[in-house]
Amino acid sequence: MNNALRPIADLARSLPADQGFALIPHRKLYEIYALMLYARLLNERLPKLVRKESGFGPLADAAGQEALLAASLVDLGKADTLAPGAQALVPCVLKGLPLAPVRARLATAKPRVPWVGQRIVPATLALDAQLEQALVSAALGRKEQTKKITVVLVGDPEPHTKLLLKALKRAKLEKLPILFVVNSPAEKPEFIATAARLVVPSAIVDAADALAIYRVVTESAAHARRGNGPTLIEARPWPLAEAPADPVDLMEQAMRRRGIFSAALTKKTTAAFKEALGGR
Repeated sequence: MNNALRPIADLARSLPADQGFALIPHRKLYEIYALMLYARLLNERLPKLVRKESGFGPLADAAGQEALLAASLVDLGKADTLAPGAQALVPCVLKGLPLAPVRARLATAKPRVPWVGQRIVPATLALDAQLEQALVSAALGRKEQTKKITVVLVGDPEPHTKLLLKALKRAKLEKLPILFVVNSPAEKPEFIATAARLVVPSAIVDAADALAIYRVVTESAAHARRGNGPTLIEARPWPLAEAPADPVDLMEQAMRRRGIFSAALTKKTTAAFKEALGGR
């Protein structure tokens, strides 16, 4: 289990057993949902901890990205590497970065954050530096044949088109085990179309549909661990939707269809994460 999910381990074990075969078992469905709730809570709480003396600028906003973050990180192992994006602390905690050094780092400039020990590229770095470290990590994993993968999270890809195309090209040429996950606004052109000439395996998914994203990420991760190289995943708002969907609401609907959702479960899950954050 992902380290970030430890506060809800007992709740996960209490779920009813699956009846027959399920592409995504009850427990995994719940783990994704729990990380989505945690992402929303962290996005609300972490910015309030930032102090001017920390030297840490405004945190990246993860609102509306709960499905993308949870589905991308729920199965990421301790030995896998995450490049979270500039100033993006929410995905770092979801990957398993301990909260204590994060809180200390936001309050003062002195304490060190164990980025390296948690296999996380420092969120304090700009995207170009994060991409370089991610590519180096993926190259090392390929050389060692360890089946480790690297996941690179990027917000809106349009401002970073040249950087991303260069990184994708290198990842393809070197056949690196790396996933590039971008989150494109509805009004922006598809980044996959821009990257099409590189002929890198790619997929567009509904940014609010955690299960759709999880299936693509799972397939892409397996592709990378087999030594087949990179994948580009682009999350976008569903084009036919009249209004942006709430990822958490959609996930709750999926859990209701499986008969494992309850308001009590949500309340207990949220309470467990609030306690882990050190307060109500």
